[in-house]
This record gives sequence, structure tokens and C-alpha cells, in this order.
Amino acid sequence: MFVKVWGKDNCNYCDLTIEACQQLAEEMTNFSYEVVKLEVDYEVEDFTSHFPYATTVPQVVVDGKHIGGWDDFQGVWERELNKLKVT
Repeated sequence: MFVKVWGKDNCNYCDLTIEACQQLAEEMTNFSYEVVKLEVDYEVEDFTSHFPYATTVPQVVVDGKHIGGWDDFQGVWERELNKLKVT
């Protein structure tokens, strides 16, 4: 699984998303992620061209599919952790 997090500095939900990715990267062998930050790695125009209806960060893309923000990614994170507990 590859996750790309579009975020910015000083954003609590971005931090939560990054921490969740760090945890999954430590526990899963097939997990990697990339974090891109506003005004460092991308500009507002780039963001709106990728996510025309999004108004908040983070925005999360999983395996090339836009899934939404932290609330949406939290579900993915919890499911993956539960899979690890079962195996």
C-alpha cells in the first residue's frame, strides 16, 4: 500500500495522519508513504487541480485513489491495524 498525504505545517489532522502512516510503516512490510506540504512541495493551485472539491488538509491518496481527509484515512488505518492483529 502506498499513501500520499497532502498537508501543511501546523495542522493537527495532518500530524495525526502522518503519525498513523508512521505506525503502519513500522508494522507492515508492504506499506510506504510520502508527505507533501503546502508552500514547500506544492502550491495552492496544485492542490486545487488535484482536489477541486476539497477545502481542507490533509487530503489522502491511497494506491492512487483519493479517499478524503483524516476521518476517511482513520478508517483505513484502523482496518489495517485490525488485519495485523488477526494474522
